[in-house]
Amino acid sequence: GASSSTVPTCSINVGTEKVVDACSGTVTSQGVVALMSIPLPYTPLDNLAVLVDDDKKVDDEMPPFYLILDGLSDPGNVGTLLRTCAASHVTALILLPGSCDVWNPKAVRSAMGASFTVPVLEIGKGGEKEALNQVLDLLERCGVDNDRVFAATMEDAGDKASLAHYGIDFTSKVGGAAVILGREGEGLRGGVRSAIKESRISTVHVPMAPGIESLNAAVCGSVIMFERMRQLLTMTEKD
Repeated sequence: GASSSTVPTCSINVGTEKVVDACSGTVTSQGVVALMSIPLPYTPLDNLAVLVDDDKKVDDEMPPFYLILDGLSDPGNVGTLLRTCAASHVTALILLPGSCDVWNPKAVRSAMGASFTVPVLEIGKGGEKEALNQVLDLLERCGVDNDRVFAATMEDAGDKASLAHYGIDFTSKVGGAAVILGREGEGLRGGVRSAIKESRISTVHVPMAPGIESLNAAVCGSVIMFERMRQLLTMTEKD
């Protein structure tokens, strides 16, 4: 077992039901609350490896993958996506301006601990186009070319044909990939739409049965992330 020096100290206190309820943001508390330190912001240029667990890293074996939220506002969706990021070896979550705070209490609850394991970078300043340009420049410096940045949209969006999510080769070690998810209801915002029209970035869609207009943002993102996971696991099995 691990020595006591490697285990972080944790102070446990017993409180009355009234005290615990006062510390909890839910109507019906599970009876356990914790005081935690918020991790430092993600610094991709310092470490381009994908965090797998406390003891191992996958870098050369697994191409980088970034999930970008373009104004996603529902904390439940953000928390669910964080949880999926943790489960599918996503390199980092990047938030464009106007996105829900990952430390929103509902987002933290929905993430089920993933808030503390998934690297998060928040682009908090600038207009939509400026913020997107900042992200695209950062991704290029991290080895992800702009044409490997896919905005999730409807199949017939834009002049450039959208790829089905299973049509993207996520196993390619040349460039990695990134996916942009739009806001609930209104979808992708002007900055991302302009980048699509200018053919600066690509598009991806999840094929659906006729008559279905769209998927929930967290479901769409999770389907794409686990398709990437399936491809990587299949590649590993073949090797």
